[in-house]
This record gives sequence, structure tokens and C-alpha cells, in this order.
Amino acid sequence: MINKIYAKAKKIIKENYKFALILIAVYIIFTFPLPYYVYNGGGTINLDDRISTDNSNTKLNVNMCYVNQLKGNVATYIFSHIIPHWDIEKIEDEDYDFESELYLNKIMLEESINNATINAFKVSNKDYKITGEKVLVSYIFDEANTTLEVGDQILKANNKIVHNADEYRNILDELNVGDEVKIEVMKDEKSETKEAEIIEMEGKKVTGIGVVTNYNIKTSPKIDINFKENESGPSGGLMLALGIYEKINNTSLYDGKKICGTGTIDIDGNIGEIGGVKYKLRGAVTNKCDIFLAPTDNFKEVKEEKKKNKYDIEIYEAKTYEDTIKFLSTK
Repeated sequence: MINKIYAKAKKIIKENYKFALILIAVYIIFTFPLPYYVYNGGGTINLDDRISTDNSNTKLNVNMCYVNQLKGNVATYIFSHIIPHWDIEKIEDEDYDFESELYLNKIMLEESINNATINAFKVSNKDYKITGEKVLVSYIFDEANTTLEVGDQILKANNKIVHNADEYRNILDELNVGDEVKIEVMKDEKSETKEAEIIEMEGKKVTGIGVVTNYNIKTSPKIDINFKENESGPSGGLMLALGIYEKINNTSLYDGKKICGTGTIDIDGNIGEIGGVKYKLRGAVTNKCDIFLAPTDNFKEVKEEKKKNKYDIEIYEAKTYEDTIKFLSTK
């Protein structure tokens, strides 16, 4: 009986081994990881699908621009050498963790939403109130000597309560290089004490971590902002703030034409640099945007890309949120 089963199995394998090898090869091509990013263009997201209020039916003409980023594998590596505008970039950090990067970008998205909301309500003279704060570890530098991890919520440093990132930095300023800081954190709903050594970076006393302050905000009118699970990062801050402004003021900026762009935003309304701007500009052109807003630090590259590719689109240098609102309101 066993001999018959063995003979039958052997026959099946012999008759189908080529197909099996093809399946194995295809599996390896599409799953074997390589230390690369692959960028294959960009697109736009109309923020009417992400922002809603309880008293506005305004249809937004504001669009975020994004970059398509793929994990490096054998297939995407090959395609990047064949398909125009598919660019490949080697990951220099051997300890790079794609999942940790996604988690970090979720934290940065939350900060971006907070800053966009505060700026839009402030410029509009609408009521808002900060009802809570969270200080989160967003990055760990190689120079750091610490047990902190990305995502930790900092509660106290050396037994002093920490409400925001500035308070954390002020506590460090009172210490000396080489001192150890006891840091109480919350993670996964559990409190624990971690340590970090004071080091010097760029002339400042730090613990070698990046921190962001995220807020709980109560607004009037009430707004809801909802992103998809795969959407993250801080680069849509400027466009979010413009979309919120249109919603809460029942207005359309730039005479209702299609506005696209990118840029981070801080709590004071300063617009910051982003990566992949040429892909975002290409996505804006492909999706027939009338204007592309770019941060000052990206503006030169945007102008060069427009000229090189003969793009038919207006571009605007976004230095601050308030200046950008004034410009778009006069058109």
C-alpha cells in the first residue's frame, strides 16, 4: 500500500515539477525583501472625503498629494529599471524597520491633525479648547543611550510632570551631560519607569530622542477627521488646515479651483519641508490641479521640475499658513 502511494506521489511530482518550480520562483520574486524603497509616482486625495463638520455642506476643492511607496523586493527592483518614473532608493540604515516606520508616521499624522486644527480655528477666530495633552516618543537617534521606545507616552521626567515637549526639554536643560534621567512612561496601558542619559547634540543637552506633543481638542463647530488605515505621516498638514478652514467658514478658496499641495505645519503655522515633492507635483499635474502649494524648502525643486517637464500648473511658495490663506482668498 505504502509503495503504491509513494509511486503515485512520485509520478505527480515528476509530471508537475516545472509548474511547482514556477510557483516557487514567483513567490520569491514577490516576497523576498530587498533593502530598497521604490517610488512609482503620486496622486491626490480630495479632503472632502476626510473632513466633516456638523454645520457645513461645503464641497472642498482642497487636495492632499501623496507618493506611492512600495516595499523593495525582487519584482519591484526589476520594474524600477524598466518602467519610466519608477525610482529606487537604497535603505542605508541596516536596522530599518518598515513596521516601526509606519507606526512613527501614525504619530506624526496625529500631530499634523492637531496643528492643522489649531491653526484653522485660530485664523478663523473660531472657538477651540485644548482639553488634554500627550507627549510621545517619535524617534530614537543612534547616539541615544536609553531604554525608551518609539510610541512611549512620557508622563514624568525625574518626578516632574511633563505636559508638552517644551516642558520635557526644559527639564533636560537643568541637568548635566552624563546625568541619567528617570522617565515614567505609559505604553499599552501600562506604566513603567525607563532611563535615558543626557548627551550633547548640536550644542544642546538632549536624551537623543524625538518627541511630539499631541492634543485632545474640543472645537466649535465640531469637526471629524478620518483617515484610512494605510494613510499616515505629517506632510499633509498644510492642506488639512486649508480644508478645515473651508469647512468651518463655508467657503471655497482660490475661487473654487482645484487646489493641491503639500507641506508640514507646526503649531505656529510655519510650513515645513517634505520628501518626494517631485512625485507629488507629478500627481497634481496628472489629476489636473490648477495650483500646487509647496513649502519654501521644496520650492526650488518644484520650479525646476515644472520647467523640465513643461507642466501646465501654477505653483505657490507656502511660507506660513496665514500668508497662504491670504493669497488663496484674493484669487
